[in-house]
Amino acid sequence: MNRILQVFYIFFSAIIFSLAIQNEFLPFGSPFLGLFALVPLYLAIINSSSYLESALLTGLQTFLVHLMSSFWLGFFRDFAIFTLGASALGTGVIGLVFGCYLHYFVGRKKSGSLVDVKTYFHPALFFACIWTLYEWAKSTGFLAYPWGTLIMTSYKWKLLTQIVDITGTWGLSFLFSLFGALVAEGIYLLSSSGTGNNSRQFFQYRQLSACCMAFFVISVAYGAWQLNKELVPVKQMETVMVQQNIDSWVVGSDQQPIQISQELTDAAVEDCVEVTGAKPDLVVWSESVLSYSFPESEFYYHTSPDSRPLIPYIREMDVPFVIGGAATVDRAKRMYSNAALFFDHAGEYQGYYGKMQLVPFAEVIPGAQYEWVRKLLDAIVGFSSGWTPGTELTLFNVPLKTGGDVTISIPICFEDAFPMVCRALFKAGSEIFVNITNDSWSMTNSAEYQHFAIASFRAMEFRTTLIRSTNSGYSVVVNPKGQVIADMPLFEETSLYTSVPIYQRTMTVYCLFGNWLPALCFILALGQVIAREKTGRKQ
Repeated sequence: MNRILQVFYIFFSAIIFSLAIQNEFLPFGSPFLGLFALVPLYLAIINSSSYLESALLTGLQTFLVHLMSSFWLGFFRDFAIFTLGASALGTGVIGLVFGCYLHYFVGRKKSGSLVDVKTYFHPALFFACIWTLYEWAKSTGFLAYPWGTLIMTSYKWKLLTQIVDITGTWGLSFLFSLFGALVAEGIYLLSSSGTGNNSRQFFQYRQLSACCMAFFVISVAYGAWQLNKELVPVKQMETVMVQQNIDSWVVGSDQQPIQISQELTDAAVEDCVEVTGAKPDLVVWSESVLSYSFPESEFYYHTSPDSRPLIPYIREMDVPFVIGGAATVDRAKRMYSNAALFFDHAGEYQGYYGKMQLVPFAEVIPGAQYEWVRKLLDAIVGFSSGWTPGTELTLFNVPLKTGGDVTISIPICFEDAFPMVCRALFKAGSEIFVNITNDSWSMTNSAEYQHFAIASFRAMEFRTTLIRSTNSGYSVVVNPKGQVIADMPLFEETSLYTSVPIYQRTMTVYCLFGNWLPALCFILALGQVIAREKTGRKQ
């Protein structure tokens, strides 16, 4: 295969992949396209003649997928050089590294001649293992960005996605990449230049294809069982969600956002009273509504906004509030956290949860403690400081009008895309995830739906309810099956009253054992490397 054709395959793979992810044309993506998204990449790798060639091809594919699917990161104004540019480059570099691994297990050419790759298991299996490890690696750690993954493409197939309470979302990465690898391998074996006369490879291929089919059948059967299970809530939390749809880039006081949120809250509270005869149990405003840090600005909010001061307003409502704002970590050192502030029904500030997984380069700057780094960043983007990450798994108790209470956790913004953050909160005692988000700066429907699609898996992984109260969307309530049971339209100034079901806490397999599947993929790949090197079966 000449290099022009290989590059064409890479572009074709990136286009299919990007269309499979939530986008402006297919708002919730296409699992069908997701199944075939890696077929061209596999064909390009299988015909690559060196590690460098495979690395460059894979790096290009991952770079293009990032640019095509996350183009909206470029709308982060002066920070776009980091949010889109640096993240695309970083994704491409990760792709370069994993391209070398793909070549080791899948590449069949060396210096233009075919090589019979003798393996104990079929190369397609290891392609799936390596791709699963790639999606895990790009979704983990300080620089993690869990967008642009096969996981996202699977959202609409609820029969299949139920397995995440066992495997985590990595099970979806593995199944989709294995299917794509087998389709590509079949094309290769049947082509005139393939190793069609190799009976051993055909035997391995048939075996692995049968296993892949069995994996899908078992997963769908498990999904059908989960979806048909009756969900019986043990509590109901009457909740008001507010979507104020304020432009994040408008610099000024927070009086207008608060006033709009108050008006929207009033309307939804009236709906609640009309339906239940009582006020709600909780009101949730989105991320970054309040501009001044707590607790020292508490007195300020006793008198502001001028029309209806916030603290007296909450006291008048007689309802607990969750509001996005800032919390002081160390005033002397000017350290503040992006926080979810909790006020009880009397308007008393009860504390905060500080966001732990910060957006790199947008919310936190590596090396910002050094003066030369701050000067350099000030010169480039006029920005040299950020938030201080939270360190405590803070939970809050919300009293219910019907008796008892609900323990809530409040992952902030893209923290609901990180299973390990939510796992820690759940294991700490959370009965429900109440996410507050502000994605309005993206200005695109696809950005809102992508964030929602990733977050929805948290409900299934831990079999718990997820609330997302956002500035501009997608504001929803998701049940433990990953189904939307209440929502609001995108980019509209609106609010919603809904009765949120709370279910008995269940320790799922994934909650207990975490990322066991990527670990298993690593062990399988390492075992194969050791076996091949030990017996001299090299490419």
